[in-house]
Amino acid sequence: MKRLALFICTLLCANVLLAQTEFIVGNLKYKVNSSNPTEVAVGAADNTITTANIPETVTYQGTTYDVTSIGNWAFRGCSSLTSVNIPNSVTSIGGAAFRGCSSLTSVTIPNSVTSIGWGAFEDCSSLTSVTIPESVTSIGWGAFRGCSSLTSVTIPNSVTSIGNDAFSGCSGLTSVTIPNSVTSIGNNAFYNCSSLTSVTIPNSVTSIGYSAFSGCSGLTSVTIPNSVTWIGDEAFSDCSGLTSITIPNSVTTLGDMTFFGCSSLITITIPNSVTSIGAGVFYGCSSLTSVSLGTGITSLRSYNAYGYGKAPTYGFFHDCSSLTSVIFEDNSNLTYIGYGTFLNCSSLTSVTIPNSVTSIGGRAFDHCSSLTSVTIPNGVTSIGDDAFAGCSSLTSMTVECTNIPNLSNIGLNSTLQNLTLGENVTSIGSGAFNNYAFLQNVTCLATTPPTLEDNTVFPYPNIASLKVPCGTLEAYSSATSFWNMFFAGRISENGYNVEVSVNDETFGSVTVESDCSTGTLTATANEGYRFVIWNDGNTDNPRTIALTSDTAFTAIFAAIDESSLSEDAEVAKIGVYPNPTSGKVVFDKAVERVEVIDLVGKTIQTYENASEINIGALPAGVYHLRMSLEDQTITRMVIKE
Repeated sequence: MKRLALFICTLLCANVLLAQTEFIVGNLKYKVNSSNPTEVAVGAADNTITTANIPETVTYQGTTYDVTSIGNWAFRGCSSLTSVNIPNSVTSIGGAAFRGCSSLTSVTIPNSVTSIGWGAFEDCSSLTSVTIPESVTSIGWGAFRGCSSLTSVTIPNSVTSIGNDAFSGCSGLTSVTIPNSVTSIGNNAFYNCSSLTSVTIPNSVTSIGYSAFSGCSGLTSVTIPNSVTWIGDEAFSDCSGLTSITIPNSVTTLGDMTFFGCSSLITITIPNSVTSIGAGVFYGCSSLTSVSLGTGITSLRSYNAYGYGKAPTYGFFHDCSSLTSVIFEDNSNLTYIGYGTFLNCSSLTSVTIPNSVTSIGGRAFDHCSSLTSVTIPNGVTSIGDDAFAGCSSLTSMTVECTNIPNLSNIGLNSTLQNLTLGENVTSIGSGAFNNYAFLQNVTCLATTPPTLEDNTVFPYPNIASLKVPCGTLEAYSSATSFWNMFFAGRISENGYNVEVSVNDETFGSVTVESDCSTGTLTATANEGYRFVIWNDGNTDNPRTIALTSDTAFTAIFAAIDESSLSEDAEVAKIGVYPNPTSGKVVFDKAVERVEVIDLVGKTIQTYENASEINIGALPAGVYHLRMSLEDQTITRMVIKE
């Protein structure tokens, strides 16, 4: 037992002694790392040193040591150091080893080195180039941070990761090629590399870290490979020269403020694969004109710059002053439009809010001064304060929400003139539209009058007229109805629109008379012409129609003098079918010659020995078929749908 205790004591003493063994040979200090084998690291150097020739071995008190590493902080602050020779015996360069060596212009790292530590060459502001050997597998965080004169760097195929801040602040770096061995680009890896004009990201990379290329203002385009699944916060923020970027379908996550301040970015498509997207992603993209957002996005959040509970300031498209359109997929899963999402999007003229949206945040459309109309879909249950403040051109709004929230605080300008309430609206809250004294036209499409909470829903008195669905006039005009109080004497039924036209305005005209449920069409031919048929095959004139939706009709007229098309009564009748037709016409016997003639008598198609023809290429309308058989001629009228 005593022998074991003695052994442990001896071992501990030896380790303490080893840890304290430092010696100076020449102008360099060394620290013993191991006595078996005998190895030392280059220790702290005198900060006045100008050159450093590190030997492969060094002898002290009769013992020869291999120099295998350059220790942490070894040459830190040696601002006069201009050159250094690193021997092949060195396998690692420690953290901050050459930090602040502002006069060091070049360094050759030998093939023996396998790792470059954190901040190893940080703030070597005169370093212009560096070649990293194939032996290196990792570049530590901040390894070349602040090397502002570094113009080129070669990263070998042996490197698998580029650490956080690795080349941060290398403002002179113009291009970099990342090898296929690299799987991740660390946070701030190329932060503020303002001269970087091109970068090649290989297919091996799966993640791009926070602020990885933030502040790379010279970068004009980037292609992100299909291997990348994750792009971190502010990854490309303040890349003010970036005009285009392609996001592949492999990406599932975009972090906060990803493209913040990319003031030259014009257009971008977010693929359906993106299911997690951060806040304030396009804040300050002042050249962005259009965006297509995939179906995987569920919320457009703002960035809270001051922490939890404080007022957020950076909306998703905040200050995108050139944005004219935002495209949401038909099957969008978006539920939330956050605070200030479109704040100061002064070029936005229209936006279609997906039916999936349930909440619109405060100031969401604040100062969208070109926005003229907006539709609030059925699913919306809340609208934040000042959501439409400063929308000075907004004159029309369509509200489809089943239960309209109190809208008196959404900041909508008094310029609102036209308001449409959807057919599914069932109730409207207190004071919802009370602030909008300039309302002129209100249309409610609900067949059952929605419940009005009280006598403050609309401004009173007002001059607005109210249009209601056909057959509901009595219900809306009931003496006990708040609707009657607000719009007394100005309620009318909203009939369906009937549009009419003719095949040629020189042939005749059409008039229409309608109420909310029926319409009467009258076709009147000009001299020398006659009414033939309506475009749907009906020949009644005048014609009464039941109105169940907006509709359109065309009257077909023809010249009265059709002697050249007269039918020989002695000729056997030839069947023509189908009629009307979308293209193919079949005869019940072969015809020697068939001419297709329009209503002004012009032959436009001719067929020989035909048992069928195809007029699918012709415009919809009425045509004559002049058929010759056994020296006789007959005509048939056919309708092309």
